[in-house]
Amino acid sequence: MKIIILDTETTGILQEDRICQLSYLVVDIDSQILELHNELCKPPLDIKFDAMAVHHITPDMVENSVTCKETLAFQRLGELNIPENLLVIQNAKFDLDMLAKDGFTSQMQLVDTFRILRAKYPLDFPHGLQYKRYQWGLYKAEQAIIDKLGVEIKAHDALGDVIVLKNLFDRLLLEQSLEDMIGLCKGPILLEYMPMGKFKGMLISELVLTERSSLQYMLDKMDLDEDLLYTLNYHLDASKKDVIITFGFGKYKGQTPEQVAQIDKGYLQWAKDKAENISSELQEEINKVLEAAL
Repeated sequence: MKIIILDTETTGILQEDRICQLSYLVVDIDSQILELHNELCKPPLDIKFDAMAVHHITPDMVENSVTCKETLAFQRLGELNIPENLLVIQNAKFDLDMLAKDGFTSQMQLVDTFRILRAKYPLDFPHGLQYKRYQWGLYKAEQAIIDKLGVEIKAHDALGDVIVLKNLFDRLLLEQSLEDMIGLCKGPILLEYMPMGKFKGMLISELVLTERSSLQYMLDKMDLDEDLLYTLNYHLDASKKDVIITFGFGKYKGQTPEQVAQIDKGYLQWAKDKAENISSELQEEINKVLEAAL
């Protein structure tokens, strides 16, 4: 098995954006560095100013470069792209989506260190790479790698982040097996604690009982990652038998659709047809009551 520890820098973070730097280390199962690949590439659109402010890659730096797909780094990545190998990325979906725009679809096993951190260290916020660099003292091991590779790195440069990521990956391996991490990343992860927003750090199994309408709103209206989407669906469904669905707004706040039907059936019809931001769960209950009344 070869382990590819990868990061990209891009023209921005939107669907239209593309890669302007591709960097990765190839290491063996003992974490010994076998290969270094680090190339700037010319994207098919301008690098945005907010992206430049982060990675400091300017248009003139990539003007004479080839496209990402034409780089030796991209071509070698294609050669390494076999099921026996492992790809290690922090927040993998972003980089894999960017690579896909140049025609790369990973066949490798995957460890997404961001997802591992969120699942295994749920209350140890934040889970960002640079935060862990300092919190866990990962920076102390960087100079030895830099000297060995004979490279110069900059803050938020893709190669710099790859070196941080290698040290993070090595640290994670001290506390869980590689097999466990690979297995965890094969599908959606059931989270225990809310990783974001005003309920950050709270048990999701409790929130579905006390803040159900808010969680349902997140599920219905927000673009959630696969783990949080899976987690909210799981806990909301598992707790249905333990809750009573009520209106969380308006003049009948706190009352069930069945109770409202006894005094104001027209309000139910209005809520069904016109109310904004109504949860799908409440909508389902309203529909049941209205159908039963026919």
